[in-house]
Amino acid sequence: MKRRANLPVLVKHTGPDHSYLRIGEVAVRCRTHPGLVHRFVRLGLVDPIDTSGTPEQWLFESEAVPLIAKIIRLRNALGVNYAGVGVVLELLERINMLENRIRELERGL
Repeated sequence: MKRRANLPVLVKHTGPDHSYLRIGEVAVRCRTHPGLVHRFVRLGLVDPIDTSGTPEQWLFESEAVPLIAKIIRLRNALGVNYAGVGVVLELLERINMLENRIRELERGL
């Protein structure tokens, strides 16, 4: 009988709306393997808030889950390589910042 490893789960709360996740829980929520999340960290696509200890002990903000899901979609659905994923994510962030700035300027007129 094959034994399943216990995956770490939600570990820390800093307030009513903010929680940190260990790499195993992030992987479960993204329906992927913790090794892939670790790879994204090594590639600089995702940043844990705490990298002390082993990768299994790393802490991620809950916002890492939709980011990782986006990375996986870019890779699987569009065939973007990981270097390209980084560029796409930067461009999407820049577009979002510019759209927010446009809205601010329009409200000020």
